[in-house]
Amino acid sequence: MTKTKRRIGSLFFLTLLWAGGSLLPAQEKAAYSVIAGTVFREPGFALPGALVTLEAVDAPAKGKRLKPQKVVSDRHGEYAFRLAPSEAKVKVTATAKGFVSQVKETAAAPGVRVDVFFELKPESR
Repeated sequence: MTKTKRRIGSLFFLTLLWAGGSLLPAQEKAAYSVIAGTVFREPGFALPGALVTLEAVDAPAKGKRLKPQKVVSDRHGEYAFRLAPSEAKVKVTATAKGFVSQVKETAAAPGVRVDVFFELKPESR
């Protein structure tokens, strides 16, 4: 057998493996909830370095209790939380030095992304 025939045979075998794997029944995977967004400052510019916290307002009907989480917004002011697959009402808070904190409530659900945006105003001096 020549090298070319062996390569074609290997590619054919790999293609069969890939196609066969996609025909198998999909395993049930838990779909996570995602709470994400951007922190802005007036007049609509991104605010990097803002501390964003997430905590449960009430306990989920099923599953584990949601643990409080904290992240810092990136250089584009963006943040994201990945939550266990359960329905829960959550409170998201954005704070930054020199700005008035802002709190928003929303609901998390399995497989759903919820966008929560903040526009923080400067503290009065």
